[in-house]
Amino acid sequence: MKALRCSLIVVLLLSITAVAPASADEQKTIFYNVTTDEAWAAGMALGQANKALEVGYKVVIFLNVRGVFIASKSFVTDTNGASGKSMQEMLKAAMGKGAQAIICPMCMGKAGMTMDDVIEGVVKGGPDVTMKAMTADNTVVISF
Repeated sequence: MKALRCSLIVVLLLSITAVAPASADEQKTIFYNVTTDEAWAAGMALGQANKALEVGYKVVIFLNVRGVFIASKSFVTDTNGASGKSMQEMLKAAMGKGAQAIICPMCMGKAGMTMDDVIEGVVKGGPDVTMKAMTADNTVVISF
């Protein structure tokens, strides 16, 4: 089972590279819906997001449910096995490459967080921000 999961991860990462957008006119946005702070799933989402940025996709990362902890200045996450980086490091790397990171305000409140607790560059979501990004033309939504 572990070998199957590893194989699927490799195939997904390679498929992003193989289908890079042909031009800016055809550029797609990948909207990553990240609902967990668990290093395996969140690491997969953030690893894909970083790879997608490297090959020319626009990327939006929506942190919600337990995924909000990834944006916390003080929350310590496990490291991703493939990269050896924390979830915060992977998020910051994606944002440094141009990803937009959005955090769910209701989930953030449930987690006991405020925007003061969130790393720089993450924006507060809401219907006018999140839904607009999620439903934009040429956008593919992937949930983790």
